[in-house]
Amino acid sequence: MTTTILTMTASRYEAVFNHLFPGDGLEAAAILLCNQGRGKRHRRLIVADVLYPPYHLSERKEDFVAWPFGDCLSPEKICDIDRDGQSIVTIHSHPNGCGRFSKLDDRNDRELFPSVCNWFDDGRPNGSAIMLSNGQIEARTVDAHGTFSDMPTVSAIGDNIHIWKSHKSQRQTAYQEKLSQTFGKGTLDLLRTMRVGVVGCSGTGSIIIELLVRNCVGELVIVDDDIVEEKNLNRLINSTIDDACNKPPKVLAIERAIQKIGMGTKVDAFQGLTDSPDIVAALVDCDVIFGCVDSAFGRYHLDCLASAYLIPYFDVGVHLEADGKGGITSADAVSHYIHPEGESLLSRGAYTMEQVTAEDWQRKDPAYYQQQRVAGYLAAVGEEQPAVMSVNMQAACMAFNDFMARIHAYRFDSNAEFATQRFRLVHGCYENAVDEGGPHPLMKRYMGTGDGSLLVKNNTSHV
Repeated sequence: MTTTILTMTASRYEAVFNHLFPGDGLEAAAILLCNQGRGKRHRRLIVADVLYPPYHLSERKEDFVAWPFGDCLSPEKICDIDRDGQSIVTIHSHPNGCGRFSKLDDRNDRELFPSVCNWFDDGRPNGSAIMLSNGQIEARTVDAHGTFSDMPTVSAIGDNIHIWKSHKSQRQTAYQEKLSQTFGKGTLDLLRTMRVGVVGCSGTGSIIIELLVRNCVGELVIVDDDIVEEKNLNRLINSTIDDACNKPPKVLAIERAIQKIGMGTKVDAFQGLTDSPDIVAALVDCDVIFGCVDSAFGRYHLDCLASAYLIPYFDVGVHLEADGKGGITSADAVSHYIHPEGESLLSRGAYTMEQVTAEDWQRKDPAYYQQQRVAGYLAAVGEEQPAVMSVNMQAACMAFNDFMARIHAYRFDSNAEFATQRFRLVHGCYENAVDEGGPHPLMKRYMGTGDGSLLVKNNTSHV
């Protein structure tokens, strides 16, 4: 059964909050216009615009609000919404602290949404939401028959990651109690209901997966196109010499290891690259994505995907240069956090578009790539770097702890201070940096566009 989830950027979330809670203790309302993102399990509603009914035209009380819905949505505006394939979600405040839809809310939604749903003939989901004074959002879809279905996830993505899940608290096991003692039961309950994607499952990726499983994440989507070989044994967690002999896909070897651990994490394993529509759909369902790839092509793809669908993205990387004689020239463990309104990996110079183009041609047409490389028209595609497990672990732990800080906010300093983290092994120093600007112009074109992005429309391999 396909369910619907709702997501927005942090700045839009803040603007909606400020409108719904102007400080007078009275309810207020707004209308969210949402682009679409189709996953394998969920329909992702991505807030693209907000309509704010003027206070003076609304009837506002402590437990009631009525606003001129028709004045906000003229026939011309409805035609625009229909043409753009957007959904409509109404949202109003509950300043009295009630965390549930009231009977009056139910009645109003059953009167309104049959008409809204009939404006469109493609079955797109529409719905309503309530916001509490602590910022929490609860949302649901309402169909043409007035039937309600809870949205299991609502999120606001920025320097902090706000995720609200509609779930019931579960009984804790002994190992979960240890985690609960550190981060609290609320964070544990959130982790147990999260769906996290990990792209690239070898050096840093297998460590990230191990950390997610040991910290009770409910579901994983793991993606890698490679098989287990003997050269992987020094950096692939839980791999064995038998795996190296049998050469199973890495994702299947890791899935078996997770099942043996037996802590309840469910796994969807995909052998392939992220230009597969099936893999893209699985990642669209994720609350968070970790990118553990060593190619410019892979980083560019995940950069675009995270921007288009408003998915927080942690990029994990290691840069190690050896002199071939037992010496180390440089060794950096790097973790980037990417959200749609901040800098992209492209902005930070983690890759260049020249590298992306070269890798794409090398993959699709090696002969042409070599010809253009010799002629000087394409950049050189880098060779596989040496690997040191301890440096991989350093990078993976920085990224995982950053993830925990953004869903739990345990740092003394603002999360904005840690957009990039770097540990320089040779120099023995740790560095962190803030975003120095907004989204790259290329990524800004994709931001929040979902299935309507140029990437999806053109069906290119660059997503």
